[in-house]
Amino acid sequence: MLNTFSQNWIQQQTNSTADLNSIFFVDPDLGWAVGSEGTILKTTNGGDLWLPEPSGVTSDLLSVHFTDPLTGFAVSSHELLKTTDGGEHWVVQDTVMNAWLSTVFFIGSDTGFVAGAGRILKTTDHGNTWTKQSGFGCFGVKSFWATDPETLYMGGSDFLTMKSMDGGAHWDVLIPNLSYGNMESIFFTDHNTGYFAGGGWAQGYTGSYFAKTTDGGVTMTYPLGNIGKWLSCVFFTDTHNGYITALDGSILKTTDAGDHWVSLNSGVNSALTSICFTDSVTGYVAGKSGTILKTTTGGVHVSGPDALNKSIKIYPNPVSDVLMVERNSEQQLRTYLEIYSVSGQLMLREEMLTNKSFMDAGRLPGGPYILKIINSQGAEVVKFDKL
Repeated sequence: MLNTFSQNWIQQQTNSTADLNSIFFVDPDLGWAVGSEGTILKTTNGGDLWLPEPSGVTSDLLSVHFTDPLTGFAVSSHELLKTTDGGEHWVVQDTVMNAWLSTVFFIGSDTGFVAGAGRILKTTDHGNTWTKQSGFGCFGVKSFWATDPETLYMGGSDFLTMKSMDGGAHWDVLIPNLSYGNMESIFFTDHNTGYFAGGGWAQGYTGSYFAKTTDGGVTMTYPLGNIGKWLSCVFFTDTHNGYITALDGSILKTTDAGDHWVSLNSGVNSALTSICFTDSVTGYVAGKSGTILKTTTGGVHVSGPDALNKSIKIYPNPVSDVLMVERNSEQQLRTYLEIYSVSGQLMLREEMLTNKSFMDAGRLPGGPYILKIINSQGAEVVKFDKL
């Protein structure tokens, strides 16, 4: 069962009706979103203003990835585009035309991959040249991840997901064909811990697929089960905190490495397709009809300076030396306390071992901060001030 938290996602003004398929940020201010009919949108101020950029193509753009503020790549089903001036101009890489591409992914600035139907392309020179790998991938590719230049994962139609240990020369089936649907997204937080998300529709019902591995895909667990949502994208900000978007407008969040999830109120009903965070609390979601949502609180409701969930209270506020966090609930859930600056930098983190915790706020510079209280039932956020 999923708990629901109050809305804290703000819809951004895009002045676009394009169906957005992918969103990517290189820093807290600079980001791009791509979508239908060659649409490319760019922001230079953290999403306050999105402006269109000419892509030079009319086909639907499916994925975007930047390796630095100037150099980026976008793909359609048959075109790979590259820019070296921050998106002012895009050039089609003729060497990979007609490859039925679907996703682009880079490790660092030099080594990158483009996945397509039954093929994979690789570059080791910052995208100047691309080489087709000889190994077989899956058809109907929707998702791709590389934990290092040799260890690759690719997911596609009917949830078929494959793994290569030699940079794409050979592939083994990791998840076999299951049913009608797609493996929409793959995300690894380290070499062994990864997440696989997707969905499908059959016999009048929407089905979910979500799996977690801690051993590189040798074994899988299924923390969500079938919640009746077509999951579209999974993204983790660190090893514990992650998010999933869905095609019914849902956003899910975990604070315990994917073992439990809560439902966040996105405020929209349109399909959400892509998610990207720039720090632990600032994130963006893209979707249909020009939708871009932004959160600055990790997607959860932020309480006022004196108000918090009845089970938790903090004092004094403002604080000079010691911040008291008191838990009134009889439930002994494993709870963590995290203090962030308003820019999203993690300042303090500790486990709440008893019903009262004393946090050393004396080490913090004066100013506003955000306290996150995290357990298996979700997370709550409250602002406080340091004198």
